[in-house]
Amino acid sequence: MIGFGQLTMIPDANFEQELINLGYDNNLNGSVYTALINTVTILDVSWSNISDLTGIEDFTALTTL
Repeated sequence: MIGFGQLTMIPDANFEQELINLGYDNNLNGSVYTALINTVTILDVSWSNISDLTGIEDFTALTTL
């Protein structure tokens, strides 16, 4: 069982909304469970009007942005 205790802060609402749209989050609250994003290898957030990618550092498996 994966623990969902650790959070990654996502201060940019547009970035978090894209994570919701992609199914990695379900609540626009400024954070996402790290366990839901640390295995993502490809993340396409083109044309999302994101100005702050804070939190991207916890996408530790990311190979394509």
